Amino acid sequence: MELKIAFMYLDVSNLGDLVIYETSRYIVEDILKKNNVEDYEIVPVDIGSFRSRNKKYAKSILRRVMAGGLRRTVRNRLFAHCCPELSKKMMKKIWHTTPPYQYYIENEKPKLEGADIIIFGGGGLIKFHRQNFYYFLDDVTDFAQRRNIPVLLNAQGIEGYDEMNLECQILKKAVNRACVKYASTRDDFAMLRNCYIENPEIVVRGVCDPAFWTAETYQIRKSSVDSKKVGLNVIRTKIFGEYMYKVNRKALGEVYYEVIVKLSDAGYSVELFSNGVDKDTVFIDWLLEQYPNLKSEYQVTVANPVSTREFVELLAGYDRFMAVRLHSAIVGTVLGVPNVSLVWNRKQILFGEQIGLRQNFITKEKF
Repeated sequence: MELKIAFMYLDVSNLGDLVIYETSRYIVEDILKKNNVEDYEIVPVDIGSFRSRNKKYAKSILRRVMAGGLRRTVRNRLFAHCCPELSKKMMKKIWHTTPPYQYYIENEKPKLEGADIIIFGGGGLIKFHRQNFYYFLDDVTDFAQRRNIPVLLNAQGIEGYDEMNLECQILKKAVNRACVKYASTRDDFAMLRNCYIENPEIVVRGVCDPAFWTAETYQIRKSSVDSKKVGLNVIRTKIFGEYMYKVNRKALGEVYYEVIVKLSDAGYSVELFSNGVDKDTVFIDWLLEQYPNLKSEYQVTVANPVSTREFVELLAGYDRFMAVRLHSAIVGTVLGVPNVSLVWNRKQILFGEQIGLRQNFITKEKF
């Protein structure tokens, strides 16, 4: 009988998330091969909702305003404290009207039928302040519980815990269902073990990110040619304030400009690159508009990779680079390309501590 593995992943524009999926899949297939398992099918199940932006799933402005008002009401601490279970039910009902959920129900959830095991390959899914992955985790583990399908949560990013936050408690319930057999994290083991996982039957581990298998997955190594090219990764400026601290775009632009000038004067060519995220490339456009001489005088180039292989090959070709997105730093480190990072999220600092290079992860006061 064929083994059916439902593999949860994020189909998003951030190529780092797709690297997580592809390296996780490589690890699983390598294990199956080593155990002489040949009769299996891996079924990718998208919870990234990238395709849910299709007009077919869009809500009217009026419905979005009404949903937003209702969401704020049920999130109100007083209401949530008085009626926690009612609040959770209402929050889920609101979520069920959103395009990401509608797309998932129509196109992705049916793929879970008949699965022998469900694997979340990795990524920053155990969080509740940003994005809505906790609803997907709740829905998937509820489905698995009803059908007695084991669930593995692999190399998850843990981003905060709040006993009084209803979304956090929805997430906590989701990861403690009996169907969950294994939960590991790439960063905050203490928070996973002490705050989230209460079910003693769940095996809890601290592991490295799946992207540490980048070289094996893509068969790519750092270029042996001295390229004298330095890459500068970019990210949308507002993300700093959403996670840690506000950063002034003009001030950050000055940092990039001064770094480019110093590198160029030292004989390096400089390239601005993204992880494929459209909102990140807006910063590149703005920077080149603010400083027209970056192209004319310093011959700065731009790279916006559109596939994971192109992304990995791009990093492998640099002499060194500055990262902002976590998986630029991880992939570069694995490939042996020297890099530093501008920090906007605690997960970057945890990665720096794990590899013994905390000093390479630069926080705002040192920008």
